[in-house]
Amino acid sequence: MDLLHATAELASRVDRLRPGVLDGPPPYPSIARRVAAEPVQDPVALVGTAGRLRAEVAAAGLPGGRRRHLDALLVALRCRARLLAGEDVGYVEQVRDLFGVLPRRSEPDELYEAHRRLAAVLPGRGPLAARMRDHRAADVVPVERLAGAVTAVVAELRRRTHDMLGLPDGERADVDLVGARPWTAFTRYRGGLRSRISVATTGRVRAGSLLPLLAHEVYPGHHLQYCRAEVASERYPELALRLVHSPQGLVAEGAAEAAVAVVPGPGWGAVAERVLAGAGVHLDGPAAERIERELDLLGRVRLDAALMRHVDGAGPDAVLAHLARWLLVDDDRARRMLDFLDHPQWRTYPVTYAEGGPLVRARLATAPEGPAAALATLLDTPVLPSDLVTDGGAAHGPERGGPAPAPVGVLRPPRLG
Repeated sequence: MDLLHATAELASRVDRLRPGVLDGPPPYPSIARRVAAEPVQDPVALVGTAGRLRAEVAAAGLPGGRRRHLDALLVALRCRARLLAGEDVGYVEQVRDLFGVLPRRSEPDELYEAHRRLAAVLPGRGPLAARMRDHRAADVVPVERLAGAVTAVVAELRRRTHDMLGLPDGERADVDLVGARPWTAFTRYRGGLRSRISVATTGRVRAGSLLPLLAHEVYPGHHLQYCRAEVASERYPELALRLVHSPQGLVAEGAAEAAVAVVPGPGWGAVAERVLAGAGVHLDGPAAERIERELDLLGRVRLDAALMRHVDGAGPDAVLAHLARWLLVDDDRARRMLDFLDHPQWRTYPVTYAEGGPLVRARLATAPEGPAAALATLLDTPVLPSDLVTDGGAAHGPERGGPAPAPVGVLRPPRLG
């Protein structure tokens, strides 16, 4: 068995212990069937398997990019197996081993500036939190118009993505409205260039965030990522094995976060305003673009809250207050965020948005070939966070022989607005 198939076998065994490790359908059905038929393995044994495979990868004489990619997946799988074995793995170590980066806290001045810019664009007077609450309430798409709005926006994004990036022949994204869910939208890849995207009707989807949301999930976001990776796996077989909690997962979320900056690109608010008007939904597009830009910057507060909770040992009340203050959300929404941050499987995941987004945006903004071509490269080739580091940037890639990645600098997120 070659090293990629051995890594996929290990991933299937870890996924059997804790479903949700694999991102999408198993890449090798015969391996998945065999693992499903065998006795469940002890996670301690899987930790040892990951270590043995890392040594084999290091000694195999693979091309540098392939060696680093497989090693990064094995570091992530080893960390997941350690957690399943009951090891006390610290939060920062988990983030480092799972995602290949070190988490950073926001600069308070940047948060204050984002609030100041929001105050300049939000209508009304009075406390910023109250104005943000009123804006969110007024911006909700009526449920009876949501299906038409989603259909219109997806069609526009698909057309533009086809023109700017190209689409694999036969790809298809089915978008459904569903009831109460703990998320607003979710993409499930089914293989064969097909995805099903679910949008929760009880998520109070806002008009101003609808186009960025669907760019993230469908075109040119997660659906297109899956499709192009499946096509490109003929050239780069390692793209067939995708893990949710891994450096490739961080790059995928970063690319989805940056998707709207490419398709439609700057000025997307005017595009959203025109498309939504055809679906009977009013939107001040330029204002929405400015507001969403600041809310996106504030989004890394979720990572700050996770660090408060799991590194500083802050109690729930302090974390809830921090979320409510900086994200300008009510107590109920802050509590749902805290539930996510406390979930054993998801508490490290905020780093994928907070660090993945800035890494990808920086690459797209500085790529001499332009953002569309740079995004296409991210979709079609194996890329790790350390590959995206620019001057003054940072990620942490796993080194040969050691369980932990080594630092290569510190990235500060770009100033927006």
